Amino acid sequence: MAAEIILINPPPLNWREKHDALNHPHLGLAYLSAYLRQNNFECQPIDAKFERMNLEELGKAIKKYRPILVGITAMTHEIGQAAQVARLVKELFPEVKTVLGGAHATALPQETLRQFPEFDMAIVGEGEITLLELVKTLIQHGELSKIAGLAFCSSSGAIILNSCRQPIQNLDSLPFPAWDLFPPSQTYSLITTRGCPFRCKFCMRVSGNQPRKRNYQNVLEEFKMNINRYGAGQILVEDESFGLDRKQAYPFLDALADSGLNKKVKWVTQTRVDLVDEEFFQKLKAAGCAWVGFGVESGNEKILKEIGKGITLKKVEESISLAKKTGLQTGSYFIIGHPYETKQTAWDTINFAAKLNTTTVAFGIMVPYPGTEIYSMALRGEGGYRIISSDWADFNKTIGASLELETLSRKELEKLQLLAYFVFYFKNWRFWDFFKLLLGERKIAFAVLKKIFINQKI
Repeated sequence: MAAEIILINPPPLNWREKHDALNHPHLGLAYLSAYLRQNNFECQPIDAKFERMNLEELGKAIKKYRPILVGITAMTHEIGQAAQVARLVKELFPEVKTVLGGAHATALPQETLRQFPEFDMAIVGEGEITLLELVKTLIQHGELSKIAGLAFCSSSGAIILNSCRQPIQNLDSLPFPAWDLFPPSQTYSLITTRGCPFRCKFCMRVSGNQPRKRNYQNVLEEFKMNINRYGAGQILVEDESFGLDRKQAYPFLDALADSGLNKKVKWVTQTRVDLVDEEFFQKLKAAGCAWVGFGVESGNEKILKEIGKGITLKKVEESISLAKKTGLQTGSYFIIGHPYETKQTAWDTINFAAKLNTTTVAFGIMVPYPGTEIYSMALRGEGGYRIISSDWADFNKTIGASLELETLSRKELEKLQLLAYFVFYFKNWRFWDFFKLLLGERKIAFAVLKKIFINQKI
């Protein structure tokens, strides 16, 4: 079986990674696969995480092909697993080149190639054009140094970082994600924009600071494709902040409502509290949106200013109240462990979250992801931070152990995270919802308790 390029999302090699595994295939790999195919290259994505493959099963899948290049994507906490995949590829095909893409490679391309020699190259930023140029260059035995957005190991052993690649301006020029190359799913994701203009200190903004939008008709056609061709029962609109441009969002929502697709599929999205109003929520509801999530981050005004969030608690309450009034289910995301966080400011967050009483909630512990201002602060010891692990696997917002504060030890942060869920559900008399949460996440819940109270690493 021929496949010139294999693209891999690494498998969940332990139970922590299985917890992170999504119930839908990887959007980035689907875009890359479609773009390569559009340019007449055979490509096979293998979403080992989505398929719940182990390393052995992944090896058997790879052996079916004869690639000239294997691309691997990874978040920071997955980089070790990605390196294992690269080593496996080298064992099976010693001459085949491996290239790493994703957030971690974008943030630390040279450092990553130095730390993990299993990767021959790394793509920085958006991957479509860079990957295509890389494939052509390898076939033609051309010079890697001419490919913008690429880092690579030279023949002398030096790590070379080429010039930056400018983001793709015309997103409508990209083909729709190649979901036909993946196993069937009930859930698919899409984006209407790339890039985020906001400057939250904890966010890397992998797609850049410049928002680029798709034509609403183009998005609508993809919506139709996901439903009619792939049988989607749920669609995730994964914009960093949906509705950033009303001139794009409103025509799309109106067209979606008029098309009747809103009655065929459940879809969800996320946005900012300062981008919405009652009219926006009404259009979301009419278009079939079932749930909308909001990144709130903190229940303390000073902390919100410190992290550059650019919102107020009053606006949070107003926006979520309007969403509920419109009949939308709501979600809220919070972080414990902000710069200069204290036990009091953390409890401000916990109590504020309980007051909001959104349909769903998530409490994470701050992770100093490379490429963020928080990472730079933590390296300098600013904000009261101490990085306490050099293992990238610990850079996990749910159950990692990457940092602590002078005012809050790691164990205290973990206890506050646990208490946050107790307070959120019990203060609102939502005992059944709490039970369902524990049942669904029982393995991780018990592991966290064990870690906190027995001081055993997960």
